[in-house]
Amino acid sequence: MSVISDILGIEHFTTSNGSTVRRDFLDAVARRLGVPEQSLRECRKDQVLQLAIEKATAEPMDPSLLSPGGTVTNRALQVLLDGLLIHGVSGRLEPAAAREDDIEQILAEDAFDPVLLRDERDRQLVQVATREGQDSFRNSLLDAYGERCAITAFDAPQALEAAHIYPYRGPATNKVSNGLLLRSDLHRLFDRGALAVDEVSYRILLRPDLMATRYASLAEDRVTLRLPTRIEHRPSVAALRSHREWAGVERIGE
Repeated sequence: MSVISDILGIEHFTTSNGSTVRRDFLDAVARRLGVPEQSLRECRKDQVLQLAIEKATAEPMDPSLLSPGGTVTNRALQVLLDGLLIHGVSGRLEPAAAREDDIEQILAEDAFDPVLLRDERDRQLVQVATREGQDSFRNSLLDAYGERCAITAFDAPQALEAAHIYPYRGPATNKVSNGLLLRSDLHRLFDRGALAVDEVSYRILLRPDLMATRYASLAEDRVTLRLPTRIEHRPSVAALRSHREWAGVERIGE
């Protein structure tokens, strides 16, 4: 619940009756997603959940997500969260995109100033430290994947990075199921959409231009993602599909 509240920018609600999700939390979620107040007043709790999920996922809700007695299951909350991670939230500001490296521009200037290069290097180091310094997220991935790359099983922790499947959008996206532990070079390829993962078979997929490189063996050898032992730590199918579609990489028929 707290992760969903963070993404939507609404207040945090405590649970009632031990672990039951409260109606006022669902009302706040639905309102933030654009459900009219009048509609909420006329709905039962399970109907509010359905409206919220359908707004978040932009598709009809699977009826099996509804539980007898109006209980909100963890599965329903996960579907809601996946929808928010994939589709975003209307009206919320996205973080500014990181600017492109400008070393080439600096070198092209008539007046070469090494101080600028040092500043640029420091900026890049800060960016790396900020991303890898999300300690709890990276440590959770290291634990989930046994300190080995999810693709190659490479086992030097210093070269392993926490990759977000759905792009980083603040602490709410630092979820193990939205991450992969990848060797640094594979992380860069993944972030650039040159490498993706089939959300059904977990096979590694490559853009055509990589098939002329040594990375081609990942596709030719039908390498599949190494999955965490704990099911709840395995990568979100919805997030993997969203990343693959964004990368423009087609699935391969079995």
